Amino acid sequence: MSPSQREKLSGFDRLPDDAIVPDPVAAEILSISVWTLRRNNLVPARQISKRRRGRRVGDLRAVVRGTEPKFA
Repeated sequence: MSPSQREKLSGFDRLPDDAIVPDPVAAEILSISVWTLRRNNLVPARQISKRRRGRRVGDLRAVVRGTEPKFA
């Protein structure tokens, strides 16, 4: 995990629900590997640009809480 990803992980509680985090950070929050995250697709990826994607913070929080994420 890169230093910038560790920063995002440490500041996860302060991020707004609409923020997008990269897959390694999302996998760390869910305590699973990146490959499991991509294979099981617990939280759908959001396309940020042509070559970048990530997971929405609000959806990750919902999965951690055990509630239904809003996939809008």
